[in-house]
Amino acid sequence: MFVKYSLGVDLVYVMEFQRFLEDSASSFFEKTFTEVERSIAFRKPFSQRALFYSGRFAAKEAFVKALDGPRLHLPPELKISYPEIEIRNDEFGRPFYRFYGELSEYLRKLNFSGSQLSLSHSGDYAIAYALIEY
Repeated sequence: MFVKYSLGVDLVYVMEFQRFLEDSASSFFEKTFTEVERSIAFRKPFSQRALFYSGRFAAKEAFVKALDGPRLHLPPELKISYPEIEIRNDEFGRPFYRFYGELSEYLRKLNFSGSQLSLSHSGDYAIAYALIEY
């Protein structure tokens, strides 16, 4: 059996997320993150929330890029809703993906067999690398 890998990366500016947090009229977080992700962020000190959200957003973007990368010059097969991608941490703090809804079904049809996620923060930036195997 032939195994395919695809890599995605995304870099985001943390202060953009700080501005969203300070805008009480913004629905960005409800449209982008799962209830679990928002609950975890809410338990963090306000000063750490932008860092948390920026890393999660970079991880979602990196996954979408990895998923769509092999389809160069082809239109996307699926319109992805970001709350269908959830970033969790295992008991040792390592991040991993969970998938829901139409995206989960799409991945099953692709014979998706796994993913790896790496997140990092430095200064005003968060970066994520996503590797998917199918």
